Amino acid sequence: MMKETEIERIIKLGKKLGWVRKKLSRILGFSISTPWGSDSFSFKLNGKHLVLSSDQAVEKVHFDFEFMTPEEVGERALRCAISDIIATATYPVFALFNISGRDSKVVERIGDGVINCADKIGVKLIGGDISKSDVYSLSFFVGGFSSFKPLSRFGAKPGYHIHITGTVGDSALALAVLKQKGRKYAEKHIPYALEKFLKPPLRTSILRIRKKVKFSADSSDGPLRTVEWICAVNGVSAEFFPERMPFSDEFLRYAPLFFQDPQSVSATWGDDYEIVFGVKENDFLSMRKFGEVIGIILSPSDVKNAKRKSYPFKKIKSFSGKDVFVFFTLRKVSEFTFEHF
Repeated sequence: MMKETEIERIIKLGKKLGWVRKKLSRILGFSISTPWGSDSFSFKLNGKHLVLSSDQAVEKVHFDFEFMTPEEVGERALRCAISDIIATATYPVFALFNISGRDSKVVERIGDGVINCADKIGVKLIGGDISKSDVYSLSFFVGGFSSFKPLSRFGAKPGYHIHITGTVGDSALALAVLKQKGRKYAEKHIPYALEKFLKPPLRTSILRIRKKVKFSADSSDGPLRTVEWICAVNGVSAEFFPERMPFSDEFLRYAPLFFQDPQSVSATWGDDYEIVFGVKENDFLSMRKFGEVIGIILSPSDVKNAKRKSYPFKKIKSFSGKDVFVFFTLRKVSEFTFEHF
């Protein structure tokens, strides 16, 4: 019996907890804009779409004080939470912020990082909660308003090209360097990757091209896992191009020193917070300046051809329970993906 994938575990849990609801189109009389299956939820309110998302960061899971200051922990956590709102082509407006930890002074410094980041980005902190705990943790509830229907993982159709907004593998490299060589080495040799790890980018360019984009999600779980989610929620298959992953100069130079398989790490690790988005086939050339093509959504006949040619693949259960596939033209990558639970 094959091991259950994380996506399958999350879908099963979502159905049990009521997150996954078929035919749910309204809530409290409001029209739902984005159903469950994306990293955000939205509904229409007074002619606009209210977009909501939550995120958390836990010590030794998402951050480590051995190579991060409390202020950096706070800023990174807020940026990660905001990324899910940006991916919908919506700018965040407000956030609720909860924090717990062992030492009130450390908690205060983490809070300073959150506050300074919120001020720079223009997000209003409107409340939250605080608690004592043996483990430091942060959680956010973020919201924004859009005049247009927010983008989501939904909307993928055969022939749509899959793009990613920037370089991948940088955060994985930074984390490996920090753990193996320390902060000073990272600051000297991989400043770009370190900056990207500590301050995940907010790819607001997605707001400029939203009219062309058909689906969107941030790549916090890695490019491959993000494509798998898109396939699962839409009930479609895809071809994934790990050989087309865009790399920074630092990754090209230093990744071979820290990873046996840099390409697989870049395709599966995550934490880069780039945006994976899809466009129609006739738009993909004009969209390449906003992101490299890393895949394509397949038609049923494409799937048959890929199987006939014995392309390596990964099988996934869709929301409806049917099998969908992610094919690899050259080779199936090894997975270094972070597991949520």
